[in-house]
Amino acid sequence: MRPARGPVFVLSGAGGRAEKRRETATVIGIWQAYADVYLVVAGVAMLAGFAVPLIVAPMAWARALRWEVPESRQLATFLGRSVGVLLGVVGAFAIRVAGAPQARPFFFELLIWLLVAMIALHGYGAIRKAQPVTETAEIGLWAILLLVTLAFYPA
Repeated sequence: MRPARGPVFVLSGAGGRAEKRRETATVIGIWQAYADVYLVVAGVAMLAGFAVPLIVAPMAWARALRWEVPESRQLATFLGRSVGVLLGVVGAFAIRVAGAPQARPFFFELLIWLLVAMIALHGYGAIRKAQPVTETAEIGLWAILLLVTLAFYPA
C-alpha cells in the first residue's frame, strides 16, 4: 500500500511548459492571521485561571485541584505564589506581544516549549503516581493547547 501524498497540481510554467508541483497541507500556522487574538485570549486565561489564583490563594487553588495541603504551608505558599508570578508575567507578556508582530515568533516558541514541558512534567507525575487525578487529566489539556498554539503559530 502506497503512503498518501498531497494533491498534485499542474500549473503553467515559464515558456508555456507545464510543470507539476506538489502542495502539502499543514496545520502549523493555519490560523496565523489571528495570532494576536489568540495571544490576548491566552494571556487573559493564564492570568485568570492560574496566575491570580496562585498569587492570591495558592492553598485554596491546590485544594481545588485535589492536592494534599501540608501542615506547614510556608514553603508551599511561597512556591505557589512564585509560580503564579511567573505565569502572570507570561500572561501579561502574551497580551503585550499581541500588538508586536515582530516578537510573536519568539513568544510562540516560548509557549510551545512551556506546553511541551507541562506535558512532560504531568506525564512524569502520572507515571510516578505522585499527583492527584486532576493533574493527570491536565495532560490532555496541555496537549490540546499545544496543538492550538501550533495552529496559531505565525509561520
